[in-house]
Amino acid sequence: MKKQMPIRCAAQQKGAVTLLVALTLPVLMGAAALAVDLAYLHVVRNELQNDADAAALAGARTLYKNATTSLDWEGATQQAQLAIGLNRAERQRLTDGQVQAGYWDTSQAVPGLQLLPMLPTGKDAPAVQVSVSKSEGQNLGPVRTFLAGIWGIFSRPVRATAVAGVTSPGSVSPGGVFPFAMSECMYQKYWNSTTSPAGPRIDPLTGKVHVFKVGSLYHYEGCDSGEWSPLDFKVSGADAIDDMIQTGNLVTLAVGDDIWVQSGVKNSLFQDVQKCSAAGNKSCEYVLVPVLSQVVSGSFSSIRGFACLHILRAVGGSQKYIEIEMSTQCKSPYSGGVGPNYGVVSPPSLFQ
Repeated sequence: MKKQMPIRCAAQQKGAVTLLVALTLPVLMGAAALAVDLAYLHVVRNELQNDADAAALAGARTLYKNATTSLDWEGATQQAQLAIGLNRAERQRLTDGQVQAGYWDTSQAVPGLQLLPMLPTGKDAPAVQVSVSKSEGQNLGPVRTFLAGIWGIFSRPVRATAVAGVTSPGSVSPGGVFPFAMSECMYQKYWNSTTSPAGPRIDPLTGKVHVFKVGSLYHYEGCDSGEWSPLDFKVSGADAIDDMIQTGNLVTLAVGDDIWVQSGVKNSLFQDVQKCSAAGNKSCEYVLVPVLSQVVSGSFSSIRGFACLHILRAVGGSQKYIEIEMSTQCKSPYSGGVGPNYGVVSPPSLFQ
């Protein structure tokens, strides 16, 4: 009798397990169904996000079309809308999407895209927002499920949004900065930060961008002075600066960095700039220069931003000056971060 009791317990346990499996099988199948469909929904959402990213970047690239001083909002919106139709999700070409243009607060004190019309601040960057979805009436409707129908879920909407825009750089990689520094007060004298977008001030006498001379403290005072700089290190003499007229900065420079302001002037530097200016071979016609909190020769000063200068010509001899105008036609392909808008444009980037 004692030997038969375990056999009966085993039979009872086997029956209990069978019953338990029968009761939990629908739950297990439902969980598996949800896992399969959730994974697929995630794949489709990634496709839509890539599509939105690409379209937003395409629109942002058109904002400063031909480096003009006015933003091409209409062109950027049209380009983003066109890019939507070049992308796919679930192997189907997209036909629907929403595009909006405005400004993005890079400090995120104001969340989300600020729609036009609005008056931007120095922290606001022009941007394009693209939203795409597979939902009712959009791109052939919601995403159909495979197995979640056992839970009564036959389709689910999926949506993605991207914001891309253009900023001025907070840092510039080696080779991008010209070895000449100007003061922030001089830049503001010839740069209008209140326009949308910010740009060079217009000379009321000519109706064109101000053309002005900038030279050493030996010849110019206060906000009309500028100085040569070896940028990231302290040197004596002008040989290192002479080399950097062609090569640019040797290390990455960023807003907040301290750079050396060279004392003295050398006639050969102005002669070299004349050779590569707009009056010469144009190799240094448009340059990025550091804007400093103050320009005091023989000292270090902090970078406040990076400016775009159009060098028209340079004069040596007893006068020693560079004739320039502010510009928005400088590109900085090897830059990063976000700095004040002094006319330098970084490549478009995703904000969201």
